[in-house]
Amino acid sequence: MTHIIDIETAPLPESELTELLPKFDPSEVKVGNLKDPEKINAKIAEAEAATRKDFFENAALDPLTGRVLAIGLMSEAGSFSTIADDDEAALLRRFWNFCQLNAGRRRLIGFNIFLFDLPFLMRRSYKYRVDVPFNLRRGRYWSENLVDLREAWQLGDRQARGSLDTIAQFLGVGRMNGTGAQFAGLWQTDRPAAMCYLQNDLRLTLEVAKALHVVSPGVSLCDPVGAEIPGLN
Repeated sequence: MTHIIDIETAPLPESELTELLPKFDPSEVKVGNLKDPEKINAKIAEAEAATRKDFFENAALDPLTGRVLAIGLMSEAGSFSTIADDDEAALLRRFWNFCQLNAGRRRLIGFNIFLFDLPFLMRRSYKYRVDVPFNLRRGRYWSENLVDLREAWQLGDRQARGSLDTIAQFLGVGRMNGTGAQFAGLWQTDRPAAMCYLQNDLRLTLEVAKALHVVSPGVSLCDPVGAEIPGLN
């Protein structure tokens, strides 16, 4: 049984992020040939503001400063489902329970899941002491039941470029309808739009998997129903 996977993350609350904000060192700011103290101070203040802005904008990409907001799943037939919960630990347990169903026969496919999705899920699970299936990794290697389409695309060339969006467009299977940076805001203000974005990401990933012959190209998409997977509620 094969499912496409994609996770969406959000930054931790601002109060928590403020506590985690790295200490700014003014001495590391390059002021060039500036001599005027006011201009130097302005340069330092600008650098500090930029550092803070960058930290908050990228918080959702780091398991130390972000959390899992939703996990999207799509079957080979195109059936779309989500796992979401305000209680992140409960969300993670539901996902790992899903992975354990039909253990040994469930295959998960995603784009960049070896460098982002799976490590993020595992590290957030470590925080809550949520059990992670022991068979996900074998030493330095991921289980053969996991497929990262980025690796499939690279064909052994680690320098090969391409995001999901650019590869999908290259293969003629569609394009993204937003960015991951927008997801957390949409999740709070426009849930249908957020679900549409997540569903489209999964559909693109499935179509790329078909084009790369990771799943059967003959599989046709059904109309997504947006139902929860049985047993995950």
